[in-house]
Amino acid sequence: MKKIAILMSVLMLIALTAGITMAKEKKAAKLEAMSGEVVKVDAKAKSIVIKVDGKDVTLKADAKLLEGIAVGDKVNIEESGKVLKSIKKVEAPKAPAAAPAAAPPAAPPAKK
Repeated sequence: MKKIAILMSVLMLIALTAGITMAKEKKAAKLEAMSGEVVKVDAKAKSIVIKVDGKDVTLKADAKLLEGIAVGDKVNIEESGKVLKSIKKVEAPKAPAAAPAAAPPAAPPAKK
């Protein structure tokens, strides 16, 4: 009976320790958002280089995330631990439509 009680205590201690460790790991996996310009895309090496605030940031990335991304694209990204989690192209702002030319001023009414 004592052996079973000791075994159960050890198993509970292991489970408690594992739970605390997993909670710390989840807390460390924080996403960081950034914006920048794509400098290099290497689908074979599964990496991307993005210029953020004048500095090149190299991230590991899944090949599917890199589809449709090209050098020179402006992007918003989310990364965690130097691993790319999401990437979205930033659309260039559309130029405002040209205002229609103003009509010439009306001529004064003719006198009779």
